[in-house]
Amino acid sequence: MTIWSRENADGPISRRLALFTLFLGLPLLGLGYQVASKFTAMALGDKPFGMDWIVAALSQPWGPTLLVIEVLSLVAWMVVLSEIKLSAAFPMLALGYVLVMVTGWLVFHEQLHWLQAVGGVAIMGGVWMIGREHK
Repeated sequence: MTIWSRENADGPISRRLALFTLFLGLPLLGLGYQVASKFTAMALGDKPFGMDWIVAALSQPWGPTLLVIEVLSLVAWMVVLSEIKLSAAFPMLALGYVLVMVTGWLVFHEQLHWLQAVGGVAIMGGVWMIGREHK
């Protein structure tokens, strides 16, 4: 059993692109989305949700960035799923939780409780166990 969704893939270049996108591209896009969301939310303050909120969010520098990242994430996910089985690719997205947790601590000076750190290690261990290839 392998992680590849197709027996006869287009070639090693498409497989390398899919793996690179899965291991680096998607987690970084997810992290970028969360950081852009945080900055946009901070800029909006206590503004009530409604049409004015949407206009204000899109007028912030990070607002349109959210839309661009969302489109790039969709493209990256399609690249990954064209080569890699969903059951092998999806667990890798959980690594984004760990990246966001560490970024919240480093960039936004959010408190990181030891239980969160243990949970992050558990997530990484779980992804490793799920992602192991069985022959």
